[in-house]
Parts: sequence; structure tokens; C-alpha cells
Amino acid sequence: MIPPISVESNTFRYTLDALLARSDDLRRVASTVAHAAATLGISARLDFAPGRLVLQLELERVARDISAVHSELDAVIATIEPAEGARSSLASVSTWSWLRPISDWVVDRAPWQSDAAPWVPVTVTRQSDIGAAPRNFTERFARIPTGLERVRIDRFDTPTGPRFEVYLAGTDFAAGPQNPWWFGSNTEMLSSGVSRSMSATESALRHAGVTGTTPIVFTGHSQGGSIAMALANSGQYTVDAVFTAGTPAGLVESPTNVPIVHVVHPEDPVPALGGTIRGTTGTTWIVHPESRGNGIEAHLARTYQDSLVRIDDLKDSEFTKLEDRLRIHGRGTAMWFRGALSE
Repeated sequence: MIPPISVESNTFRYTLDALLARSDDLRRVASTVAHAAATLGISARLDFAPGRLVLQLELERVARDISAVHSELDAVIATIEPAEGARSSLASVSTWSWLRPISDWVVDRAPWQSDAAPWVPVTVTRQSDIGAAPRNFTERFARIPTGLERVRIDRFDTPTGPRFEVYLAGTDFAAGPQNPWWFGSNTEMLSSGVSRSMSATESALRHAGVTGTTPIVFTGHSQGGSIAMALANSGQYTVDAVFTAGTPAGLVESPTNVPIVHVVHPEDPVPALGGTIRGTTGTTWIVHPESRGNGIEAHLARTYQDSLVRIDDLKDSEFTKLEDRLRIHGRGTAMWFRGALSE
């Protein structure tokens, strides 16, 4: 299995070109080995040489292994640059590069453009004291809420003032239009850069006491990551970092001067919905799920949680340095929020 790899924005094109060259090399090698195995098999049968037949089977196995690595590498390329997806077939024989044109088509014809007020009310469903702040992306991602609660905000009082960690859930596919996190909020974000779910998140931030000067870290899954990037790019908040997983990050412009970490699965179609990531900041980590799941399975939060553990195990110096810089000491208060549109 291909280990997690990171793609820095300032080396993006170079990295893509290098991967394309390696992909072509693997394709040629796989073809050559398969051809050698077939030729050896013919020779072994003509001369009745059992040893050559055994070698033929071994060469066929090697050719399959190389082809599998080639397919995985093409899947990575399709994630980095959706335009290359036409030449890269994922394990499900889908080319995710076609998803962004489809999403654009849906937006143009969507009947659910937002009629939500600019301020979507939210309610605090529960509140509790917590013992410690998250130490890394893995712990942050584990705090993203599930169910009807879509926003969690942790407040920590430090000697320099309050600091906040915000965790944003993704789309609630079982919800209707009265829920700000329903599916239609994705098309709102794609068409206008704002959505009712983003408005509800802003309401939660105000309720929690976040101001334009209080340091904040956003962590989001799927649509939650798009909201995090949009809020970081709004200029209204002092954002220390943005972490996303399974997010169609190309839906919004990347904020400048903010560390951003994206984690995507090549098998996950959702990141491709946003197209190529726009902006000059950030690092994208590409991780194949251990389960080799495709589609919905590859998009699930629990699958991304496993991938974050794999990234942590690499002990990447730059990633670790960022997480150490964001470290908060002391106890805090956690608040969970639910939003709903008025009838």
C-alpha cells in the first residue's frame, strides 16, 4: 500500500509532473514483465520445462503487483489534479474528475438556492468542562460532533486570553431544508461562497464568545471543512490553522497566511466535487484507506480517523511543528450547538 504522501503548494506542479513520469514508468514495466511472462510460458510448454512454468507464474504475479501500484499512483494523481483523472481509473472504475462538472451543472439548475436569513439561530444542546485541549489533528478530528449537533466549540482560558478550538461536522444527508447542514448547503457554498450552515456556524461562534481577535483553530470534515476555509478566508477571525478531511476544498478560495492541512482519500469522490484547490497555502496529505473502501466508505469520518493515525505515525517534522505551536495547556469548556431554520 502507498504510504501517506504530502503535497506542498509551492512544489505542486513539480510533484505532479514527477508522479506522472513514475506512472508512465510503472505502466511500461508492468507491460514488459507481463509480455516476458507470456513469452516464457510459450517456451516452457514447447520444451516441457516445468521450472520455466514456475518462473512464468512468478513473473505474472510481479506484473499484477506492479499494475496494482500503478493503479494506486494514478488514483493519487487524480486526487492532486482532477484534470488528470481522465487518464486515471480508480479501483471502482470511476473517474472522479467528472464530478466537478456535474456539481457545476447541479448548481446552475438547483431549486434550493438559499432563502436563509444571514443570521441562522442556534441553540446550545449541552455544555461540559473538559480536561485538556487536543494535541494533534487526530484528537481534533475525534471531537467533531455527530447526530443533530453539527458544531462543537471548546474554549480555553489562558494567561494571554481565551483561545478556541472549533469542530465542524459534514453534511447531514438525512436532513431536509430546515436543517442548515442539509445537502443543499453544499450547492449554496459552491454557487455563492456562503451557505446557511456557514451562517449557523457564525451564530455559534458569537454565542461562544469568539471575537475578531481571539485565536481560533478550525477542524472540519467534508462540508465542515469548506465552512472552516470560508470563515478563515472572511477576514473576520484570527485563525491560527485550518484542518480538513474529506473536504471539497476547491469550493472556496484558500485563506492566505493561514496554515492549512487537508487529508483526502483518492477513493473518496467528495474532495473532487470542489475541483482543484484554489490558493497558495496549505499542504494536502493523500492517504489510501486501509480498508480499500470506495465511495461512501472512503468518505466516512471513521475511515479518515484511521488515516490520521497513519499520518501521526510518520512523525513528519513540519506537521509536528505546527501541532506543537498550536498546543494549549489548561482546562476548558466544551459547547455543542444545533441549528435550525425558522418556519
